[in-house]
Amino acid sequence: MGMVDKFCKKIGIGDTDDIDDLEREIRDDEQALQREQAEREARERLKMNDNVVDFSDAAREHAVSVKMRVMVINPKSFDDAQQVANCLKDKRPVVVNFEDTNSEDAGRIVDFISGTTYALAGEIQKVGSKVFLCAPSNVNITCSEEKKTLSSEMPWMRK
Repeated sequence: MGMVDKFCKKIGIGDTDDIDDLEREIRDDEQALQREQAEREARERLKMNDNVVDFSDAAREHAVSVKMRVMVINPKSFDDAQQVANCLKDKRPVVVNFEDTNSEDAGRIVDFISGTTYALAGEIQKVGSKVFLCAPSNVNITCSEEKKTLSSEMPWMRK
């Protein structure tokens, strides 16, 4: 016996069967609303799953369709270091040739480029006596020779 039924009985209103029917209808309506809510949530979850992208497939498609450009830069002064950093930010590998750069400026430029490469999760590798390859995070550098540390190859980085 529900609360509404007790109240109606006290004041002497109507048949309790009518009240029981009303309570059943209310319960049925509440259950129907709960089912509709669950169905709405299930539809939303399905919509979200439709937006899932497999990055490995997307990367493979991108790698096939786009040619990679490698920039070659011959810095004359420290001001040219910004150009290397911009290429790395744009995810383009850069070959930096220091043959026409004095050693003091070359040291400052390598320091700047090294910091930029590190900040962008890239790699820097010496490929010649005065030539460096700077690669952004989307490019891997592999060498057939054993890797050497930059500080042992660059006298201006020794302390």
